[in-house]
Amino acid sequence: MSPAMKTRRPLAVMLALLVFLPGCLTNRSAVTNVEERSLAAIRRTNESLKRIVLENGLICLLKEDASAPVVSVQIWVGTGSIHEQEYLGAGLSHAIEHMIFKGTKKRGVGALTREINDAGGRINAYTSYDRTVFHADLPANGWRVGLETLADAIMHSSFPKDEWEKERKVILREFAMGKDDPRRVLGKLSARTAYTVHPYKHPIIGHEAVFKQISRDDIATFFQRNYVPDNMMVVIVGDINATEVEATIRDIFKDFKRKRRAPVMLPKEPEQISPRFARETGAYSVSRLDCSYHTVSLNHQDTPALDILANVVGKGRSSRLVSEIKEKQKLVHSISAWSYTPKEPGTFSISATFSPDKEKEVLAAIQKEIQTWLTKGFSEKEINKARRMIITSELSELQTMKGQARNYAVGEFYAGNAKYSETYLNLLAEISPDDLLKMVAKYLLPNKRTVAILSPTQKATEEKIQTDRVSSPKVTNLVTSNGITLLLREDHRLPFVYVCAAFRGGLLSENDKNNGITRLAANLLTRGTKTRSSEQLARQTDSLGGQLYAFSGYNTFGLRAKCLSNDADTFMSILADCLLNAEFPEGEIAKQKKIQTAAINQKHDDPFFLAAKALRRLLFPDHPYRWNTLGSEKTLTNITRPDLHSYLHRHITSKNLVLAVFGDITPDRAQSFVETHLSALPSHPAPVHKYTKTKHHLPAKTKQRAPKEQTILLAGFPSVNIADPRREAISIIDSALSGLSSDLGMEVREKRGLVYYVGAYQQTGIDPGMFVLYAGIQEKNASEVEKLMLEELKRIKTKGIRQEELDRARSKIIASHEMGLQDNSRLTMTCAIDELLGLGYQHTFTTKKRYDSLTLKNIKDTAQSLFSTNKMATSLCLPAKKQKTDKTHRRK
Repeated sequence: MSPAMKTRRPLAVMLALLVFLPGCLTNRSAVTNVEERSLAAIRRTNESLKRIVLENGLICLLKEDASAPVVSVQIWVGTGSIHEQEYLGAGLSHAIEHMIFKGTKKRGVGALTREINDAGGRINAYTSYDRTVFHADLPANGWRVGLETLADAIMHSSFPKDEWEKERKVILREFAMGKDDPRRVLGKLSARTAYTVHPYKHPIIGHEAVFKQISRDDIATFFQRNYVPDNMMVVIVGDINATEVEATIRDIFKDFKRKRRAPVMLPKEPEQISPRFARETGAYSVSRLDCSYHTVSLNHQDTPALDILANVVGKGRSSRLVSEIKEKQKLVHSISAWSYTPKEPGTFSISATFSPDKEKEVLAAIQKEIQTWLTKGFSEKEINKARRMIITSELSELQTMKGQARNYAVGEFYAGNAKYSETYLNLLAEISPDDLLKMVAKYLLPNKRTVAILSPTQKATEEKIQTDRVSSPKVTNLVTSNGITLLLREDHRLPFVYVCAAFRGGLLSENDKNNGITRLAANLLTRGTKTRSSEQLARQTDSLGGQLYAFSGYNTFGLRAKCLSNDADTFMSILADCLLNAEFPEGEIAKQKKIQTAAINQKHDDPFFLAAKALRRLLFPDHPYRWNTLGSEKTLTNITRPDLHSYLHRHITSKNLVLAVFGDITPDRAQSFVETHLSALPSHPAPVHKYTKTKHHLPAKTKQRAPKEQTILLAGFPSVNIADPRREAISIIDSALSGLSSDLGMEVREKRGLVYYVGAYQQTGIDPGMFVLYAGIQEKNASEVEKLMLEELKRIKTKGIRQEELDRARSKIIASHEMGLQDNSRLTMTCAIDELLGLGYQHTFTTKKRYDSLTLKNIKDTAQSLFSTNKMATSLCLPAKKQKTDKTHRRK
């Protein structure tokens, strides 16, 4: 689905259909009934949306929503990379995105971001083909700060010359980093092949050679020409007073005058009359393709049918392309389809990843499958399922103020109506099987096809065929002079170095009074040292085009970094400074506590989280795994600056550290960096974490009510630790039980219509974790769904899974693993944590061997050992009961 399509349906659509969909979408009249009731709910929600147009042409969308003490402030500018005219291909819109927060007449460099952060908020921006968006998310009482700072930036940015010189280097590094992402490389190749005239053929970031020619004055000229009020939109959604916000907007923008400007005339792409093909080769392990067909813009009558078609043929394991080409023929690692319909005519595309030796077969299979759509046709059942997928796919995002603001903005920007979702839902309900046939016959024609392929070089392909597909990369380990376990891997394909410093810690190191301290301490590592402020750290890493960020979880915490190899020494010194000299300024502590508390509050808006929280307390009644890694508002309040220093002093020691350094660096150079920069790391023994081992009191059940629309059912069992030999068998069971095309999914959703979604997941750690079945349902179906879940587990325990289930799950897991082997960033963390927790740094490279050795008996035996109803915990999160209305009447 296109960026425009993905975000134009507001939360009301989701909630309304989640209420009415189960069991309803089985015939045409039911669909109509669902749509009527849903539209009524949407209209009620949209009534509170306020649209204002100022005299200067600025459009303002305001929405009061007191469901959470949060506000999202967004400013949309109707200028993107396709509007750059004489600067086309230079990436000026993207450059402005980088420079917009570099200062105004009132605020110096960094002040805009700092004001948002000090208010407990987050600020960011993005550029697309047709728009540039600046957005901030804050606690509700910070809405004025968010509005004033964003408004100052888009009206009065000064673009300091010295800052442009710095940012210019950052963007040049971004060009280099883009070459490291195969998806971006393929996307650019596909666009410049499909489009011959239209500006869509140019990348949003621009062409490096053209970008190097632009000056600071070019950016300022383009900014003054396009950043005008009648080309902008302000959107504010959250716990606000709309009247007060409107008055403030009018005051802030009262002197923001219209300007004369010529319309941007975009060339029309000529009709494609012959197939096109393009290929790029490189140091890739798999092949990737995009197969695209020109279609229409968002305001075209065919757009809803194309959305439905993309979902029917390419979304989910039961979709046609996936079930036939991936699951049945096993020709691809992944395959999907989407419809991209922005303001200008877009494309319908099919994407796939596959082994290089399967290329001809994959291309032939895709073309053959498209032909079968014309002869086989489509069913109402497929269309109904696609409707549900379109409605529910973005639910998690749309539960936020940011998601709602984005959706109203998309409706206004692309359709000229912030409430466009009402219209779209009506259009979607009218799509029939014949409509999909017309779309295939009209657009997916061989002579209109563009195929772009990204494939390994011929030498790499030959080596891949001649050698084991998953031969282990050469990782070496050693212990430095002060006791640090160091993992090293040379990979000179691209000029990047990846670092992961992993320490034992996490929930197992916490108690009921300081829960959340690991996350807080880890995040504060990069928020100021004795020699660098938080702002200086951010500016230095950003100016080098690199990344430095913290991580934390159930068992570990640490820092990760990525940089160009020329900057490895600098980044190692920064990372060491953070580990050795973290200062924890009181202001930063308060800020991070506020951010972490906001994250906790947001989690509690999710009924799935509430159900999982209650389940953990049943399965881990007296064990640290019962807690949330974020902690609680109460425990965060108790944590002091000395507590943080004490925690890190105990845990940041060479005896508790595994450091992985992978990429374009020699082992000698990497070791030298570590010895130089981390020689002062303390070497006292790693702390011993004392806590009570779990004593289960099962079976057990818990039930709670929350002001949500859906019911969440979780059925959990005590499971294994990371070293248990049954871990792989459990992953197979997890995969076999997940997805709508699993036996469980087909039974409870496709056949009976009892759930919105269903699946399984597992949590493992140093100590035994849990295995969980989950479902999103209506309250009245809870008992029946639980019964069907248990019947499916009984089937796996007594009969075992089928060979086809094992093959499919194993293939999926191994394919995902092998694609992950390309990612050095992921590998550094995986190898470091595996070594830290006792599995050994080579553990991930034996994945295929371990899964290949599994048998049906292994799976059955594992199920029998774990899934006893006497060891089960059940958690239900139900909608709050509605208050009864007073039906008494006063006599006259």
